[in-house]
Amino acid sequence: MKIVNLAVVLGVLAWLPPTQAQQTEQETVVPIKASEGRIELPVNYRKMWPDNYQDIKGGYTLSNGMTLSIVSRGTGMYAYVDDDQPHKIVATGSNTYVALDRQLRVELVREGDEASGWVTMVVPPRTLASGEVVPEKLLVFALR
Repeated sequence: MKIVNLAVVLGVLAWLPPTQAQQTEQETVVPIKASEGRIELPVNYRKMWPDNYQDIKGGYTLSNGMTLSIVSRGTGMYAYVDDDQPHKIVATGSNTYVALDRQLRVELVREGDEASGWVTMVVPPRTLASGEVVPEKLLVFALR
């Protein structure tokens, strides 16, 4: 799955004009049509218990300045970006978590107090005041 995400990101970067590509190196926000890079939920995911994810709970600053928050509620683990709705997440691999609603994917590597990784999220379609419809997008952000 990481290879597919990387291929999609690299494909988008290759398509952008050179000046935009330089800006993309600094800002790691990559809009992709959601239909081109769906967030997959493997059939064999693992439910985690609160003791299993104590070390990843907290807030993480993303490359666009937003904040990813990972919290526990009851026996579930939830993630959300800024004031968005919380998404119940499960472990799908080592350091990889996917929302059950397939709207969010988190790759998080913790080394002591340092964290790195990626957040992939679906931004739903919306209608602007002008009546123009902005289609659903898939965005990728780096953790800082």
